[in-house]
Amino acid sequence: MGNPGMYEHRTDLLYGVNPVLEALKAGKRKALRLYLSDSRHDKSGDTLRQMAKQAAIPLEIVSRQELMNLTSTDMNQGIAGRFEPYPYADLQVMIDLAHSQHRVPFIVALDEIQDPHNTGAIIRTASCLGLHGVILTRRRSAGITPTVVKASSGATEYISIAMAANLRAEIESLKENGCTVVGLDMKGASGFNDVAARHGVVLVIGGEDSGIRKPVLDVCDYVVSIPMRGHPDSLNASVSAGIALYELARAAGT
Repeated sequence: MGNPGMYEHRTDLLYGVNPVLEALKAGKRKALRLYLSDSRHDKSGDTLRQMAKQAAIPLEIVSRQELMNLTSTDMNQGIAGRFEPYPYADLQVMIDLAHSQHRVPFIVALDEIQDPHNTGAIIRTASCLGLHGVILTRRRSAGITPTVVKASSGATEYISIAMAANLRAEIESLKENGCTVVGLDMKGASGFNDVAARHGVVLVIGGEDSGIRKPVLDVCDYVVSIPMRGHPDSLNASVSAGIALYELARAAGT
């Protein structure tokens, strides 16, 4: 798979304390230039200065207004950085990582989730749980944008993320590697305890409006639902994903 060609000639402008500092610490992608507000005089600002000096990264001290113009938001927390494009991973990287840890693969696939805050929150949960990767769809997907990075609190820099042109084909490839595929749907007839995933598990989360598309749903080994007792009778994608990931981690012993 590799990096989609549409990202080859651009850079990513990240903003916010955690996104920028975590990107520098993780070292997944090269930092080209850093920006610090002249009003930021605290530990985070000092850390950015120190990291820029140690790594010989150009650092510009700019006004609060200049930084807002640069990032197009006043939520930048006085810190920003221009980085190389996000390096999307190959599925084999995720499988190899699991094997190197003597664990079965545990992956989450997002089927056309478009809200960057949902995407970022799910990636943060996946990283916290030690998942081996996240799969996004190339079409109708938030992608790894600065907003997604910020919503993930920088977790995007620590977990492998793949961009799939054909999600069904990628899932079928994982099934060939022994993974059990679990779809999350309100109409699912299975419970988390029903899932038998001895050789790996892939959780599929559907888009905010359409859910899991039928071609993808058709290749799921289980379709599970989260029991609802109150009102409203639905959860947003990131909350549902968090519950499902914890339940599957427990049920499948990953």
